[in-house]
Order: sequence, then C-alpha cells, then structure tokens
Amino acid sequence: MNTAPAHRNGLSVFNPPECELVFNRELSHNDGLLVESYMRIDGISFENATQKINDSVRQIKNQLRSEKSVDLGDLGSFRMVDDQRFVYQSKNFVRPEHFGLSSASLKPVIQLQPAAQLVEIPESSKKSIVRKAAIGAAAAAVIAAIMLLFPIQDSTLRHQTAQFFSLGSVPSVAAGAVSGETPDLSENITTTQPEVEATLSSEGPKFYIVTGVYQVRNVADDMIALLHSEGFSAASVIDRPNRIDVYALSFSTREEAEQNLKQLKKDFPNHRDAWVLKR
Repeated sequence: MNTAPAHRNGLSVFNPPECELVFNRELSHNDGLLVESYMRIDGISFENATQKINDSVRQIKNQLRSEKSVDLGDLGSFRMVDDQRFVYQSKNFVRPEHFGLSSASLKPVIQLQPAAQLVEIPESSKKSIVRKAAIGAAAAAVIAAIMLLFPIQDSTLRHQTAQFFSLGSVPSVAAGAVSGETPDLSENITTTQPEVEATLSSEGPKFYIVTGVYQVRNVADDMIALLHSEGFSAASVIDRPNRIDVYALSFSTREEAEQNLKQLKKDFPNHRDAWVLKR
C-alpha cells in the first residue's frame, strides 16, 4: 500500500492524504513479510511458509485461467483478458485515520481585504486645494529670495523661519507615514505567500526502490550492509508500523525510479523481487 501526504491543488485548495493498493503483475512476488507472518502464526519453517505462498499463488493463477476472474473482497478483483494478460480492478480504499477527510479550501488574503471605495472630490474642494498649494509655493519662494538677498543676523528671526518650515513640513511627513502603511502590509503579504508555496511544493512524494520488507531489525541491518557492499551507499530504511522497508535508491519521479529498477534487476539478479514504493 502506497500513501501520499496531503497536498495543495491550485491556489487555495488542499486535498487529504491518499492511499493506493499495488501488486506484483506476475503474482509471484515475495517480500518476506508474509513468510514471517506464516512462520509466527502457524509455527512452521521458512521453507514451508514459502511453499504455502507459492501454492496460493498457483491456485489464483489456475482460477484466473479457468474462471477468467478472481474476487479478493475489499482488495478488489482480477480479470483475465487473454492467456497472457489480466486486469486488476481496485475498490475504493480509505485508511481508518483518513476516514471523513475531504478537500479544504481557504480564501487568499487578498480576497479578504475589502475593496477601497473611490470618493469623488467636489469641484469646490479641488479649487481650494489648488489655491492653497499656489499660496504656499509663492510664500516659500518669497522667503527663499529674502534669505538669499539679505544676510540675516538675528537669531530670533532665523529661529522663527526654521520653525515655520518645520511646522509646514509636518503634514507631508504624516501623510507619507500614513500612506506608507498600506505598501508595508502589501509587501508583507507578497513575501509571505512564496514561502508557503515553497513549503507545500517541497512535500511532494518520493519513489523508493525497495528490496525487502522485514519485521526484525537485525535482518534489515544485514540487508543494508549487503546493499552498501554492492555500491548502494544511499541504502537505508523506512520505519513503518510493524514493518521495516529497506530501499537501495530514492528518486523524485516514478520514471527515474522505474528506469533504475530495471537496471538494478539486470545488474543484481539477487534483487529481482525489488519494486517501486511511492511515499
């Protein structure tokens, strides 16, 4: 069973975790986990457990050839197309911890902000603003001309002039501070969204070439040591409930994993039962 974590779909939709059932198309795969289960439950040897699995697989193949279909209950069913090919039809599978989960949708921050309303300025107010601006510009020009043409020695007059300019500049500074609040908010918004995108996009599934599944840690460690001796320095394990998956390589796309799986089986026949695990 392969599992994929929750992922984002589009701009603001988040899909729940997904599960899928996979199988060996040749119906002859033995990952070791089923053998250990038979050995523990039935109290039989490794050889007898392996033979029991082989007999079950042979029985399924014979039923496929004779009845053209095999029903596996909640796991799905097999249907024989011709003498060489068969089709696996899966049923809807939901893990108990994922039951009831559905896609969630969130509104982007930009959609939560109310639209700014445009207020039309009356013509009388426009004329008043233009008149005040012209008067202020004329007064500033006169004061600048007086200061350039006549040296001022009186400190009191110099102080009054400086005070006049400082008071006159306060509204523009305040207006600039007020108008600067909105750009700061928009900058924070635009810089936060790429970080979320980078975090979610990094949660994509990976594809592992698994060579075996075990329940005993020592057996899994021996397999890792064997893979290291064969040149697979990145070999490691995936700890899952009641099982330990040993993998030789990992890739970000299924195509790369399938291609390297073929090469691994060709170069190392002892790993011919390896398969690709998406997680």
